[in-house]
Amino acid sequence: MLVAGIPPEKLVEAHGSFATATCTVCLRDYKGEELRPDIMKGTVPKCPTCKGVVKPDIVFFGEELPPHYFSYLKDFPLADLLIIMGTSLEVEPFASLAGAVRDSVPRLLINRDLVGPFAWGTPRHNDVAQLGDVVGGVQMLADVLGWNHQLEALMAANAKKVGSWEII
Repeated sequence: MLVAGIPPEKLVEAHGSFATATCTVCLRDYKGEELRPDIMKGTVPKCPTCKGVVKPDIVFFGEELPPHYFSYLKDFPLADLLIIMGTSLEVEPFASLAGAVRDSVPRLLINRDLVGPFAWGTPRHNDVAQLGDVVGGVQMLADVLGWNHQLEALMAANAKKVGSWEII
């Protein structure tokens, strides 16, 4: 799903996504949208093929990360910029990712609180922290870069995609 305006092959959703789901028994793949009626009714989605539980493709605590997550770790030493948003940086392997880029690489933290090396480490000369609401921080970044129109268009397009999904 192209929610962030980033092509799927360039985005690693390490904790998974509600955009897809899989039957826990027969492993049939589903689009997340197919689960919507059951979820909105408060019922557990079942596979029409085998009656197994259909689980969103998200990673629960204690489950393994998706295999493709690890294939992208090689990109960190090649990065020109690291943006860290909306995280506690308390759980591995994420906790150490901020240190995986070269010392010369700027690191931008957009977060409610200082976390990880921004909180307890020795700051780098090119570290920047924007504290507060993540959405507000992203909007401020878009403003500074002159990307307001693109961000507003992206947010409007995704509001239509998300539609009437309710946060429960």
